[in-house]
Amino acid sequence: MKFVDPECAAIASAFARRKASIRLPGSVSTKNPMYRRSGASYDLKSIREYQAFDDPRAIDWKLYGRSDRAFVKEFYDEADEELAFLVDSSASIGCLPVNEYLSFIGSLSYILLRLGIGVRLWTYTTGISRSSVVALSPGAYRHIEAALSALHFSGSTDGKRALAQWRSRSPLRRVFIFSDFHEASKPPAVPVSGRLFMIRSRAPFSELVQPGSESEVVDPETGKTLVVPWNRDDEAVWNASESARDARLARLPRAFYRRLDRGKPRAPVYWDILESLYA
Repeated sequence: MKFVDPECAAIASAFARRKASIRLPGSVSTKNPMYRRSGASYDLKSIREYQAFDDPRAIDWKLYGRSDRAFVKEFYDEADEELAFLVDSSASIGCLPVNEYLSFIGSLSYILLRLGIGVRLWTYTTGISRSSVVALSPGAYRHIEAALSALHFSGSTDGKRALAQWRSRSPLRRVFIFSDFHEASKPPAVPVSGRLFMIRSRAPFSELVQPGSESEVVDPETGKTLVVPWNRDDEAVWNASESARDARLARLPRAFYRRLDRGKPRAPVYWDILESLYA
């Protein structure tokens, strides 16, 4: 399949053997209605306050009667069904190894679908796409593949605005952002009662210029031509700014961050993501 790394099937199979023991809590033997769910096993993951996007029918009225506050019980088979993917399609992405960028997104989608986790994919530049591409089973991977194949990279980026738009439209609480994260704005906000996964694809700036000379570089998002002096000192300053950006993104609470450099192995990152999802 297009955009799927060869090792993905083996990763999905290996993790599937661990999945049941990771996701299910120990057997609960109690008559406490807090842990009861009609017609189901005791697969309670958490109890959280009711939010605007929740179905009112999900409110636990017995808990409401005790506390005078609305709560919903979140079960593993309800919490793990879908993830949101926000895919940066701005012009600067075209400067990356685009096939590696798309292959990571496609490969992760394939693995998740094999593990029974659905994917809803939006694209974004200065805002989010009007509709999403939905894949809820392994056979639906073709929809992800078609969406990635049709991508054209143009325009500027406003990831913070796109994330805010997504949060206003979607009840999902776990979201992946795929981008180069070259924006100077503050890091994106982590969804309330959710998790943010940030996957940064990067091509070293040194690949765009000749060392020891002035080079003209066209900013793909603004179209402006920049004259860039490039020597060892400039490279050191640039590398320091890149390290600071990575550190800032990695420090966000309840967030997962990885940087993907050109040609680096991707299999360990897939595995780290799965471990984090089921932590």
